[in-house]
Amino acid sequence: MWHVLHAAPNCEPQVCKFLGVHGIDGYAPQFPPAPRTKPGSVRDRKHRWVFPGYVFFRPEESFARWDLIRWAPGVRRMLDQDGSPAILDDEVVDHIRRRLADRQLKPTGTALQKGQPVLIQSGPLRMVDAIFEKNLDATQRVQVLVQLLGRPLLVELDAAIVRAAS
Repeated sequence: MWHVLHAAPNCEPQVCKFLGVHGIDGYAPQFPPAPRTKPGSVRDRKHRWVFPGYVFFRPEESFARWDLIRWAPGVRRMLDQDGSPAILDDEVVDHIRRRLADRQLKPTGTALQKGQPVLIQSGPLRMVDAIFEKNLDATQRVQVLVQLLGRPLLVELDAAIVRAAS
């Protein structure tokens, strides 16, 4: 049976490594890199977690050192159910692994629609009104239409800095 840990931000690899050193199977599912990503590039090294901040782990049946896991570096807390570690069926983790391997599980894009007014929150174009055009192939990137120098321009931006205008 699998259990779940809540890890500190960006500590998923550290927690998995710590668990592995102690003979515990740890798994933090990641989306595969975007198509045409060059191996070793900055984009390739960036982690794209399916469940950011969470690590699945499977100890042996006779495991009794829960304190080792609860106080591991990078662990915030262990998810529990009625005072004991919450249990997750093997089928759930196997299903996630299969879907990732078959590339059936993909990161969700922004919930913006083409033509929707958006606001750019940071960067040189911050606070500029724009119109959402589309999500780009590169995950976490979007294309917006802004009015600059008296003419409309298409601009590619990080999706994290674009929000729907209110």
